[in-house]
Amino acid sequence: MDEHLLGDQALCAAARVVPLHLRAVDHFGRWGGEEFAILLPRFPIIGMRCTIRLHPNTRRIIPAFSLAALFALALALRLYRIDAQSFWYDEGLTVALAVRPLDDIARAAAADVHPPLYYWLLHGWLRLTGTGEAAARAFSAVCGAMTVVLTAILGWRWFGAAAGWLAGIAAAVSPFAIHYSQETRMYALAMLLATCLWLALEAIGWKRMSDRAVDLSHAARFPWRWMLIYGAAALAALSTHYFMVAFVATTALTGAILLRRRAQLAWIAGHLALVGFFLALVWNSRERLAVWTFAKQPTEPLFILSDTLRVFCLGPAAPSASWIWIIGFTALLAAALASWRASPAATGKALAWLVVPLATIIVLSLNQPYYKPRFLLPALPAFHLLLGFGAAALVHSATQRFGVRRGIGVGVLTAAWLVAAAATPLRNEWFNPAFQRDDYRGLARAVAATARPDDAILLIGPGQIDVFDYYFKGSQIRYPLPRFRPLDTAATVAELEQIAQRHRRVYGVFYVPYEADPNGVVNSWLAERAFRAESRWYGGVELAVYELGNAGAPLRNVDVRFGNTLILERVAISSTRIAGGDAVRIELHWRVVASPERDLFLFAHLLDINNRIVAQHDGPLARIPTSAWQPGETYRSRAAVLAPPGAPPATYRLVIGVYDPRTGERLRLKDGRDGWRVDEFCAECSGSLLQARVGAGADGHHLR
Repeated sequence: MDEHLLGDQALCAAARVVPLHLRAVDHFGRWGGEEFAILLPRFPIIGMRCTIRLHPNTRRIIPAFSLAALFALALALRLYRIDAQSFWYDEGLTVALAVRPLDDIARAAAADVHPPLYYWLLHGWLRLTGTGEAAARAFSAVCGAMTVVLTAILGWRWFGAAAGWLAGIAAAVSPFAIHYSQETRMYALAMLLATCLWLALEAIGWKRMSDRAVDLSHAARFPWRWMLIYGAAALAALSTHYFMVAFVATTALTGAILLRRRAQLAWIAGHLALVGFFLALVWNSRERLAVWTFAKQPTEPLFILSDTLRVFCLGPAAPSASWIWIIGFTALLAAALASWRASPAATGKALAWLVVPLATIIVLSLNQPYYKPRFLLPALPAFHLLLGFGAAALVHSATQRFGVRRGIGVGVLTAAWLVAAAATPLRNEWFNPAFQRDDYRGLARAVAATARPDDAILLIGPGQIDVFDYYFKGSQIRYPLPRFRPLDTAATVAELEQIAQRHRRVYGVFYVPYEADPNGVVNSWLAERAFRAESRWYGGVELAVYELGNAGAPLRNVDVRFGNTLILERVAISSTRIAGGDAVRIELHWRVVASPERDLFLFAHLLDINNRIVAQHDGPLARIPTSAWQPGETYRSRAAVLAPPGAPPATYRLVIGVYDPRTGERLRLKDGRDGWRVDEFCAECSGSLLQARVGAGADGHHLR
């Protein structure tokens, strides 16, 4: 009798333990009195042979070793050139906030559009690693590499070994995932937490067998522990980014559908608690969230769909001729959908994970432009799982038709294709300046190279002060404008007037000014009251140098005709005796003879005796585009040319001209020359004063 009881207990133990080690698509059942059977759909024959022959301990070692290798590959790709690019605006804000005390972070996050958890975690990370670019970004790199491993595990559980490894490879080399794994923001963490949600849900103990919802919670080893892990992951997700509510809602709905009624009550109660927690978070940040975006134009759903597909396939640095790769990714997705009957529950879960957040962002963007590809990054693992499933379906089909070797070959070729598709986007990501982040590091170096102690820094987008001060250590006064949003026009103009009284030169740093200054108050004031010297873009940030005050010289009549459209009537040039680092200020009055009907630019070149350009100004003729100039009207141009601090003693000439920036064609003078020499003057460099003489006319040298 005791032996029978022990036998029954052994059978029960086997029934509890074996399902924990099977995939979601596998079926386990009793075959006879003391025999069990396992149905393994879509299991590779070569894998079956290896499983039979290997010792159980060896079977544990091989997946662990493979996962470790996959993690090492993913981490290496995410750490490669991680500090090659500068922090951009958001990263500077993140680091500045994360180094503050924890209670300050909580208060600041309440006034921000993001919850505080990521900043708290980064706070601890930075205390261990420091605040350097590589150290701060490494936290996201680790999160991204962990997501790759969990994606492979989830793919194994849902779709089988081949799908798991192919999904892991797709995740490891994904340009989209690598981009945000090299950024000090919360999106890599959000992607990791979204994957943890689905893994925890898988481990709670429910499965679909024979198309029926089955509650296996009492058959699982630690059901309530996994429930707690799921709850912790959900809390963390909601505390990382507000849009994560779409991902938590997706897992909540999926669990409510597939769990039995007695498990549903606890499931629903737990999620109601999460709803209360989330509403409290949103309430604390309600004022900031209400004005997060001022724009009211919608984003077209078709654009969101096409852009999401492009970014999920090839990342933000995708080349223009990328359609061939996108077709290949679409084919893998189609293969996954065509094979849904092999794993209907897993396919449905992956589609829900991908589609529900995408549909949510489409609906939110019907009124305001809420769509940002990074908000959908937590759905990227679902995309990779479907790619892995589609690739595994091709492998299975090739194995059935042509044998095991051909099937393995198809799997290897698919993995190689995934790597090849990522090669060009990753090369652009790491080496092509056109795709790199805003370069505050280079901008700060440019300011430090030429700024004098009494110059000022004007930061349009006041939040730039954190990332700007991270790189710039000069003593120059910073003026973050506007002081308040929405901008107070009278207060802003009054502060600009005070800046003009205190400083002769200002360095303007402009980041998305259409948000900070939507009516262009600052730009209009500078166009009227300052001389624009030079402008350079560092990614999406513009650095413009302005000379404040007046020309410092009276206007004189010149009457110089440029082409058939413009006559330069009067000119004012500042002092012809300048020191290295000073500026020549130029004021030009133009009379329109005939409408230019195109936007023309002004160039002003400072030349040495060998006609080499020492310094230059290049930009629009005036604040009003010349295509809008009316015949008979007079318009004013203001410009400045900065003399290099180390300019050698020599006789310099100032030559101005007008050209079409689209073609490079210059407007000719009456004598056929393409530039007019304003004055021949001296530059005082390193204390040496040079003699100058005034001349007229140009020498005919074609300038560039």
